[in-house]
Amino acid sequence: MKKIYPYMSGILLTVALTSACGNGSADSDASESAQTLTDGAGNEVQVPDSPERIIAPYLEDPLLTLGETPVVQWSVMNGSSHQDYLEESLTDIPFIDFELPLESVIEADPDLIIVPDSASLGGGEYNQYDQIAPTYVLSSDTENDWRAALLEVGEVLGEEQAANETIEEYEAHVDEVREELMSEVGSDKVAALWLTNGTYFIVAPSVASGTVLFDDLDLEPANAIANIPADAEAHWNELSREALAELDADYIFLVNSDGESSEALMTEDVWSNIPAVDQDQVFEVDPDGSWLYNGYQANRQTIDDVAAHILGE
Repeated sequence: MKKIYPYMSGILLTVALTSACGNGSADSDASESAQTLTDGAGNEVQVPDSPERIIAPYLEDPLLTLGETPVVQWSVMNGSSHQDYLEESLTDIPFIDFELPLESVIEADPDLIIVPDSASLGGGEYNQYDQIAPTYVLSSDTENDWRAALLEVGEVLGEEQAANETIEEYEAHVDEVREELMSEVGSDKVAALWLTNGTYFIVAPSVASGTVLFDDLDLEPANAIANIPADAEAHWNELSREALAELDADYIFLVNSDGESSEALMTEDVWSNIPAVDQDQVFEVDPDGSWLYNGYQANRQTIDDVAAHILGE
């Protein structure tokens, strides 16, 4: 096998980029049926009509919600970490590294790239991706707002009506479950804990499953959640042993990533002082499930978990 020296990889990539954007009349025909949108980074993007090969790393949730399947899916270390809760919908979809290496993007042969932010283009400069396929960067206000992300992806794909209808359906479902929970839970306090590598973390109230519990379903947060600093940026915040011992949650949803090794931790005195433990209302949920994520698909799964454990549905 011939050795490819480091400087040659740059030449090969340049050739590939030139080939990717050098389709002559085909590009001209595509531009005639494209809509021009200004993305969240201020780029004017010619979005093709009815794209068929989309790369949208970490936006697979809104993409699937709108009936589109990406050609690759976001991952870390070749799939050692990925969005497991979408696994059934993304069966056989190959992984792409979260930094979007240009060579991998070229190999995927996309006709549209959508990314959550400019930092997602870690394998090169924006113009290099845009030479491969029109590249759209979402607005910053979509970062922790799945509804805003769904609406913007819907606009890019010409599926605004479907996005709006999905949100309306979600709100109706939330209203129904919230009403049922109020009669069962009342003012009892709730927390979602994540146990990983022997450390407990508690979800912030405005992201991931915290948004579902305390915003959508309007459940009462346990004391440790109220103590999370307002300027905390982490979605899950470490919970000290002292704070765990004082946790006043009547219901706990436990994302147990430590499996059987957690048994010793759960027999400690600090754990047994929690009301939810005394009332046998600690519910283990799938550590590979939706509780660590934001999105329509994620939140619907989380709501179903809550209803199943508390309401028996």
